[in-house]
Amino acid sequence: MAAPDQLATVYATDENIAIRASGDFSMLCPDWQKLAHAADGVFAAGLPWVLTSASVDFAAAGVTAQHVVLLRKPNTVFKGGGELLAIDSATHNGIVLRRLGTSLNLGQPPAPTVGLTGVEFLIDTLDPQIEEATFDLNRRFSIDPNIAGRTPGDVYDLRDLRQACVLTVLAQRYAAETRGSEGDFALKLAQVKQELAEVLARLQIRWGPSGTNAQSTNWFSTRIVR
Repeated sequence: MAAPDQLATVYATDENIAIRASGDFSMLCPDWQKLAHAADGVFAAGLPWVLTSASVDFAAAGVTAQHVVLLRKPNTVFKGGGELLAIDSATHNGIVLRRLGTSLNLGQPPAPTVGLTGVEFLIDTLDPQIEEATFDLNRRFSIDPNIAGRTPGDVYDLRDLRQACVLTVLAQRYAAETRGSEGDFALKLAQVKQELAEVLARLQIRWGPSGTNAQSTNWFSTRIVR
């Protein structure tokens, strides 16, 4: 059986979602969406941003830039629930890390300069939910990869869609994980749903390199067309 069709362009990444909901990211990822997990991670001396593993082939596992990794042990270094970092690049036996939302080598490195062994790490993903949210936004705003002038590449600034994509994924995952009408996730679900409704109501899709190639598209105009 062939793999399901996947959109070439999506509007958010795991890193974008982790920035918005870092404390909940790993809890919101379904267990079956695990890309890699091991306890043999190593930061070699002098390479505090590069994590390697003898048991994991990161590239073969589908790990790419803007996925995120949770470093959980040794708990003398990664305290509490662990430390979440962005992946800048991946090879077969290693990943280059950076702080969420920053450039390479900025901020405190995750490991000491003398190196660190026995690192337990987990790489979960929300890629399937991001792809589905992107498909939904394409339908809402008449974006079509197969129609000239209306492809994602024709959108003036894809950042206009990033926030909506992030909030759509969070709303879906908080709803799936919420049990009852009370509790932390229930409160966050209500907040995210309200924010998403506000974002969709004001979102304007501008077209072309200058944003003026055609009349902008908003949720109201596309609902009238349909």
